[in-house]
Amino acid sequence: MMQQQDSASRAAYSITVQELAHRIEEHGAGGIPPELRTDAHLICNTPAAIDFNSPGAQGFGVKRAGLSVPGSIMLLVSPGCCGRNTAALSGSGHYGERFAYLALDEADIVTGSHLQRIPEAVCAFVASRRERPSVVMVCLTCADALLGTDMERICRKAEAAAGVPVRPCYMYALTRESQRPPMQAVRETIYGLLQPRQKWARQANLLGFFTPVARDSELFSLLGQAGIRKAAELARCQTYEEFASLAAANFNLVLADEAMGAALALEKRLGIPAIRLRRLYETAKITKQYQALAHILGIAPEDFTAAEVREQAEQAADAFCQQYGRETVLALGSRLNANPFELALALVRRGLAVREILAVPSAADAFYLRELARCSPSTRIYSLLEPTMLCYREDRAVTLALGADACLCHPHAKHVTWNDEEQPFGYQAVRALFERMAAAMSGDEDNDIDTADKEAAESSDELPVRESPHTVSSLPRLSLALPPFAPDTAGAAAVLYPLGGMTVIVDAGGCAGNICGFDEPRWQEDAEPSAVFSAGLRDMDAIMGRDANLVAKIREAAAELTVSFVGLVSTPVPAIIATDFRAICRMVEKETRLPAIAVRTDGTRLYDRGASAAYDALVQKFTAPIPPDAPRTGLGVLGLTPLDFSREERASLHALLGREDTPIRFFDRLDDFREAARLKELLVVSPAGLKAARRLQRQWGIPIRAELPPAFIHKAFSGVLSRLAALLQDGQQREILIVHQQILANGLRRAIRQRCPALSAGAVTVGSFFALDRALQREGDLHFRDEQDFHAYLQAHPDAIVIGDALLARAVPEPFGGTLLDLPHFALSGRKAPMHPSRTLAYAKNSISN
Repeated sequence: MMQQQDSASRAAYSITVQELAHRIEEHGAGGIPPELRTDAHLICNTPAAIDFNSPGAQGFGVKRAGLSVPGSIMLLVSPGCCGRNTAALSGSGHYGERFAYLALDEADIVTGSHLQRIPEAVCAFVASRRERPSVVMVCLTCADALLGTDMERICRKAEAAAGVPVRPCYMYALTRESQRPPMQAVRETIYGLLQPRQKWARQANLLGFFTPVARDSELFSLLGQAGIRKAAELARCQTYEEFASLAAANFNLVLADEAMGAALALEKRLGIPAIRLRRLYETAKITKQYQALAHILGIAPEDFTAAEVREQAEQAADAFCQQYGRETVLALGSRLNANPFELALALVRRGLAVREILAVPSAADAFYLRELARCSPSTRIYSLLEPTMLCYREDRAVTLALGADACLCHPHAKHVTWNDEEQPFGYQAVRALFERMAAAMSGDEDNDIDTADKEAAESSDELPVRESPHTVSSLPRLSLALPPFAPDTAGAAAVLYPLGGMTVIVDAGGCAGNICGFDEPRWQEDAEPSAVFSAGLRDMDAIMGRDANLVAKIREAAAELTVSFVGLVSTPVPAIIATDFRAICRMVEKETRLPAIAVRTDGTRLYDRGASAAYDALVQKFTAPIPPDAPRTGLGVLGLTPLDFSREERASLHALLGREDTPIRFFDRLDDFREAARLKELLVVSPAGLKAARRLQRQWGIPIRAELPPAFIHKAFSGVLSRLAALLQDGQQREILIVHQQILANGLRRAIRQRCPALSAGAVTVGSFFALDRALQREGDLHFRDEQDFHAYLQAHPDAIVIGDALLARAVPEPFGGTLLDLPHFALSGRKAPMHPSRTLAYAKNSISN
């Protein structure tokens, strides 16, 4: 997990179950300490906390949930930063191809002009589909929440124009802790599509999950005993007609609290009563729950049993406790198919030791906490979202971690992630859990991760085949083929990540989660961890402009951590409400005695703009003046971030430059900025570093080279150069388009001209979706504003060789007789490794890239 440098005397906040239960008993919900309340502190960003900060990145967030309806598609109307992580959904279920994006710019956010384009965008999206969609979900973000958009009216207008149902999905992270949070609202939207039908007494619906309940759960056989012939689930509906038939149910079984609002709405609108069942792990309580259900259904309890399945669960639990009970010390997380406090109580009552619970309790958990306090008072509760979790140290006494987040915190323990998409329930859940725990303890499950399958999937030449080719719309800023690229917020955070400061993403949670969960690969590269936080803004923070609350949260976090400065990164929310970051920086400096900078990003621009602004802000704030006669020494390298260069490429450049007889500063330490004026020369390796480099040049006369060393280009991209040379063996003149960031593409162009001297002078063109600096641009180089520009170029050059990320195959026109050579660009696709050379353009065009 995470461990902050120079924090040997600090520890992550925790509280014993006994103390917490006592506080709740005395003060009710008010007794929950602020460290365990997400509204009272900055939200820590780590891979273990990603489900809170970015529910669309993993698991089921609003975006993926909105596509649960068979045949549905989704138009995401937002700044680019809000849609970036949908590339992570491009795998199973073909989610990636069911998205389109209407990107908002500053003018849209200020004037609301995008609202007039939504019906047109919906019509274009529907027209692009090979099969007519069942419904169009229009996904809105915090921008429209603050603008007060009447999306119901706009959806009605779009529905009339497109001739298909159009419904709004509110991905309002600002309202996460309101009475109607986003995941409750999206369920109400989905089930709100159901229309009245004649009831069938032998049908019941299972509501709550977006993935199916395990088929071997006894719940199905019990319902069969009650005369229910069809236990319907949203997740098992293959067609829209199957989904529509949910309206015929005699009653709904609600298996998750977030579905209760939708169930009550169905009861009121369609007359389908709701019955609440909970997922429990104490078999005695499961039995009582089934008995209560039997009473409601008018069945004798003795006729409504699953004695054999319960016995199997008891045997699995007893076998585990007998064989591994003494050596098992558990840590439970919250990213698992269970209420962690109920599960902890069930395990403790079986005699197992629970050392840690990594979860945020609520007032509803008071019963479990009281009971745990009686039988396991020393169990400690941690919040993964609390800032001091950066100081957390793994407790080596823990031998088995349950939950994906607990597994990340305990790399040395045995692992059972227990967050499979198929949902366990009832006695079956108890049996399956103990069997998985036994397999993990015995080593049979390879730490609960099917490594072989993962490696096979990553190295395989096979990719999931798309349902239909992507098309390109002529409507400005409507993207049907390419998902959003890395936004300016991610670029700014990438520059700040390694500097030892506190990075605060001033957002409601989603922007910071996108950065941590998708655009910052160093979290998964065993690099030095970073103090990256979300401000955790809520609707009233934005409406009332509670800057003092933000400053107080920063002060409290800074007091607990060893950080050298505070870096604020703006997002669409503070941009819309015109937050005065200059004033906030002054307040932060006064309260924390730390220097503070603000990077004014708004999520509507691309990563290079944000990285450039961050480099420039750091140079302005920290570069110290030097005497005129001070000696100059060393080379400074600006622009080397993981958004442009893979881990291997960064290591290669480090090794190459490190052989030179001069000290190298890569601007990955704050001291590199402080000492920048003493540098003898600056090497700029991506356009993101140009603005700061030119400032240093103007102020201190430091010469600049904007290039990548030829030796690095030839080594790092030897595979691309070799494949290109093979294509040009016949001597035929071909047009070559290199799509990447400008400086890398220029270096690759130079290497191609050296390796293939027979090419004509203008045969190799650099194109980029990102900044093209005029001083580095050659005649004919292209700036692609959007996928339409790229598509148009290939229509005009149908035999071109394109060197670029394989994601671009989505925007290639039909037909196209050229060739695509894969050159991964993380800022485009979020993909680190190149495709196998055997993956031809024709195949890639019919494949999901990620």
